[in-house]
Amino acid sequence: MASIAEPWIQELKKLSEAITNEFGALSIDTLLKKNSEKDWSIAQIFSHIITVNESYYPLFDQIQKGKYVYSMLGNFGFIRKYFGRIILKSVQPSNPKKQKTLPLWQPKENVDATSIIPDIKNHLNSLASKIEDLQPLIKRNVTVASPANERIVYDLQTALDIIVAHAWRHYEQAKKMK
Repeated sequence: MASIAEPWIQELKKLSEAITNEFGALSIDTLLKKNSEKDWSIAQIFSHIITVNESYYPLFDQIQKGKYVYSMLGNFGFIRKYFGRIILKSVQPSNPKKQKTLPLWQPKENVDATSIIPDIKNHLNSLASKIEDLQPLIKRNVTVASPANERIVYDLQTALDIIVAHAWRHYEQAKKMK
């Protein structure tokens, strides 16, 4: 029987393969190229994905240790569903609307383009392992808060949907940069 975490793990594996196929042979110059000064390079896009995903790691660790405390708003299912639905919709690859990135999640200005493809692949593999370790908590569907704002709460399963959809959204963005 497949684990409850399997859908997210499989999506991360597919994304890792897609990144290798699409970007693995690109030159350093192409990975660092920006269409304009305000745009991100492909390397920065992948750095951003890593930064966003890793901002969830302390929450995951606290939840696993039983030390995580979320906002009182998390006690209300309709609030969790509301925030979860809005954020998940905003990060879908099919949503063309640009989003303003919070300072917390800005990519590094100087990304090492020589290692960014292996870095993102290693990161996605590490994230898949973390998700596997979260299985008991996924089954309980615990509440988490956004790493950016403790008042924005949603279910853990929705958080994982957000993480995966966000990564795919930026993969699509990076494809347009080639």
